[in-house]
Amino acid sequence: MAGLTDIPSIDAVVDEFRRPPRKPAPRRPGGVLGLLLELHHNNVVQWNREDAARRDDADDRAVAAAKRDIDALNARRHELVEAIDAELAVGADQDPAARPTTESPAMVFDRLSVLVIRLCFTEDAASSQGVDRDLYAARVPVLQEQLALLQEGLEALFEDVRTGRKRFLPYQSLKLYGSHTAGTRHD
Repeated sequence: MAGLTDIPSIDAVVDEFRRPPRKPAPRRPGGVLGLLLELHHNNVVQWNREDAARRDDADDRAVAAAKRDIDALNARRHELVEAIDAELAVGADQDPAARPTTESPAMVFDRLSVLVIRLCFTEDAASSQGVDRDLYAARVPVLQEQLALLQEGLEALFEDVRTGRKRFLPYQSLKLYGSHTAGTRHD
């Protein structure tokens, strides 16, 4: 996009997302990539907490604790998506007359993150000794194709913004998590 700096390639971001969670990057970069990696880490933690909430042997207390964690992680996820879009918007020279996109770039990066997580867990299950490994192995090519198409779509979004065919509005979740005035949640 015109005027953007410090934006990694989408391939580089996906490569970082595919880094095993137990093998952290040598150092956490700043800028957009740092925010993207924080978003991805948050999504990995949320994925694991969602798994914990679904365990057959989890008691009500464990499920409730996991659900509270998930709410906090989801709130942080929205904050990070907003921060990523804000960084991208500041550096973008967008045509205000261009047609708006339906998703902001950070929303697509969030989907990429979740898809990479799903692919990694599916690849692990496919290479395990589990009885369902063939089922998971059959899903791997489908997920790989979805990942390639989502990457291509994000590249196209950036190209459309760069050339002035499209513009994006930074995402604002406007959630009511923890709002003391909300009474009940409306998300």
